[in-house]
Amino acid sequence: MMRWQIAKPGQPIPIFGPLPNLVLGDDAAKGIMSPDLYNSFGAMHGTMMVFLAVVPLVVGAFGNAIVPLQIGAGDMAFPKLNMASYQFYLVGGIIMLTSFFIPGGAARGGWTSYSPLATIIPTNGQTFWLVAMVFLITSSLLGSVNLITTVIQLRAPGLTWFRLPFFTWAQFVASFLLLLAFPPLEAAVVMQLFDKVLGTSFFLPTGLAVGGKFAEISGGGRPLLWQHLFWFLGHPEVYVLIMPTMGIVADVIANNTRKPLWGYKGLVYSALTIGFLSMIVWAHHMYLTGMGMKISTFFQTTTMIISLPSIVILTCLLISLWGGSIRFNPPMLFALAFLPMFAIGGLTGLRLGLAAADIYLHDTYYTARGH
Repeated sequence: MMRWQIAKPGQPIPIFGPLPNLVLGDDAAKGIMSPDLYNSFGAMHGTMMVFLAVVPLVVGAFGNAIVPLQIGAGDMAFPKLNMASYQFYLVGGIIMLTSFFIPGGAARGGWTSYSPLATIIPTNGQTFWLVAMVFLITSSLLGSVNLITTVIQLRAPGLTWFRLPFFTWAQFVASFLLLLAFPPLEAAVVMQLFDKVLGTSFFLPTGLAVGGKFAEISGGGRPLLWQHLFWFLGHPEVYVLIMPTMGIVADVIANNTRKPLWGYKGLVYSALTIGFLSMIVWAHHMYLTGMGMKISTFFQTTTMIISLPSIVILTCLLISLWGGSIRFNPPMLFALAFLPMFAIGGLTGLRLGLAAADIYLHDTYYTARGH
């Protein structure tokens, strides 16, 4: 529906047109997507894809199902904590989806929810989004603690660290990233909720004008503080999504080439290096905020450096194919397709890591679709 709106704005959506009108009311009157509904779909699509789908699937589901089997554990370390994690996830998901049906519709401030825009939109959709995010973040934190404890404490006798399957290493690193990067975002979400509901000004600056009038707020807040807190999670989140995927691909390749992975220790050290570096590259999403030359140079440098361990992992996986008796079954075909896709995503991202190029490419289709 979003692609139809881009291609033919203001025209009724074919086939499914009556359904949004029936479910969402005036925002989709006569099957035509309104600008507000388009913004809601954009914000909720990004949010649900990251926080309701990919993270719970690759870390939660695959981690719970496979890590205990690979390390010889009977179950996760804290089964009740596991259930609590799922219950928080369920409540957060219900609140997030319910926001589509309240007056004014769902959040429409983008999946990044930048202040002050997200705070001053006069509907309750953003409030629902923020409350749901508190539950979803708490769910991920509980799951991370559980998985880290399981890997450290419940390994089978004799299963030393460098005998762990690479998938388990990938889940271990991803869980640490969640544990370190999610608390600042949860704090930011609570502060933005206070700005929205209680009238505080953590992210609302002095002199903010809304609709041609000065907003009745205390002011003194910093909108850029939200961006820092969001992207401090947002970039490690990229590796939270990709690390378990790399682990799955590595195990599929090892199984279907019928030989051990080439460069196992290189894979492990690269994963650990990525985990460390991913915590100090977040501001490359913020070159357009006018940061100074010294700061932008630092983040450009770390962004270039973090590409090196990613190249090592890709090289190890490619060389692992050499000399193997390869079975070209569906999982292996997906794993093979991942390799050039990951390479293309990384190569297109290198120029975005340079401020001189990113200033012009930021928020373009090159970034949204190409990278």
